[in-house]
Amino acid sequence: MLNPSPPNPYRRLTPGLLGLLCLTLLFAGCDFLGADDKTAPGDRLYPVQLDGLWGFINASGRITIVPQFDHAADFSEDLAAVQIDPDWGYVDRKGNLVIAPTYRIAGPFSEGLAPVRGAGLSDPYAYIDASGGVAIPPRFEAARPFSEGLAAVRLEGQWGYIDQKGDLVIPPRFSDAGSFSEGLAVVENTEGRVYIDRKGDIVIDPTFTIEIAGEFSEGLAPFATSEGWGYLDRSGNPVIPPRFDEAGPFSQGLAVIKEDGVFGYTDRSGTLVIAAQFREARAFTENRAAIRINNSWTYLDKSSGRVIIDRQFLDAEPFADGLARVRTGDSKNPDVGYIDAYGAYVWYPTN
Repeated sequence: MLNPSPPNPYRRLTPGLLGLLCLTLLFAGCDFLGADDKTAPGDRLYPVQLDGLWGFINASGRITIVPQFDHAADFSEDLAAVQIDPDWGYVDRKGNLVIAPTYRIAGPFSEGLAPVRGAGLSDPYAYIDASGGVAIPPRFEAARPFSEGLAAVRLEGQWGYIDQKGDLVIPPRFSDAGSFSEGLAVVENTEGRVYIDRKGDIVIDPTFTIEIAGEFSEGLAPFATSEGWGYLDRSGNPVIPPRFDEAGPFSQGLAVIKEDGVFGYTDRSGTLVIAAQFREARAFTENRAAIRINNSWTYLDKSSGRVIIDRQFLDAEPFADGLARVRTGDSKNPDVGYIDAYGAYVWYPTN
């Protein structure tokens, strides 16, 4: 199964790389998957917690939306899900509550729509537009955000895909289904994991059994067999044969791998360009990668492969538009802050 992450709006990322393969959950609930914010660099707003309430800052560390929410998620397409009491709604970049908090689960906006679920435990999923109007009526057991024009949904225990009109363009027939990436999506059928195109046709069905499969990124997808982890190209060829303990998606030309119990980075040829030496490691973004040495996190520089930030954190997330979210303090109730590319605090950790 391509299991999503546990419910938690600001989850602490778990060890290992399976979470890099399973599409990342952003909000409370576990039946839809996250989407990236498309905000222009410099315009991004970042959630912060102050005195137990959540608000937002800009890239300069200035509060733009006063902390007032029980939880807040990242912005996607100029809207951010916020929690008030048990339910979720959405605010715009000015902090206006533009969609009332009536949902128990509120997914990220992607391609103009967001998957949501009502307050009732048995309520089905629907899709709303940026005005809060119901674009696709509630009828799904589970729903993922749109990607490349299609969204994976579950009906009667089986996954299929809908278009933005809500029409089932790929009928539900899979036991699990991921989002489309680079024109392909990994699904699980009775024979195992395969890749389909936007018509629902199987285009990659290897002769060997794939136990776990990831999304395509930069033309390659990580996969696991009984022999280990490797990488497939779009023709289904194992261009990097299974030999790693774990493997994550490519980003900026490198991918995190695990070998002999420690993590490093491989290039597209399978050559280790940064030796496996870290207790944990995450993908490069903006020429920085979070790595864990012993019990603390810091960041590597891509060009040198060396630690570039002389600070240690309880947890560290990837950089986005110049800033990275970090955690310090108590693991049960951490402080959340933001640093720039050189490790200077733009927002000193608070909670």
